[in-house]
Amino acid sequence: MSLLAYKVLHLLGIFLLFAALGVLTLRAAQGEGRSKLASATHGIALLIILVGGFGAMARLGLAHDWRFPLWIWLKLAIWLILGAAPVLARRMPRLTTLWWWLFPLLGATSAYLALYKPV
Repeated sequence: MSLLAYKVLHLLGIFLLFAALGVLTLRAAQGEGRSKLASATHGIALLIILVGGFGAMARLGLAHDWRFPLWIWLKLAIWLILGAAPVLARRMPRLTTLWWWLFPLLGATSAYLALYKPV
């Protein structure tokens, strides 16, 4: 696949991830149980993001060993946090307002790291 195809795949995963996080965060705030569809979408989105990201890295020549630039490690850390996000929202529903703003802020930070590669 081309670099642009991997970028589109990566973006698709991001859009799905934040749609799922919105549903899961709101359901946690309302004290409702999990949504099977949103939970499944969350997991699938994480996989799509990973495949798209590592595919793009391979096309850019960055995936030849584990000595990635720091910005990639930071993006992976954000990916892990967003992977744990439904658990955070469900276990601490009183912090829903924090999660509502923090999750997109982490996404924006990840976008900043990818676009500007500051470190």
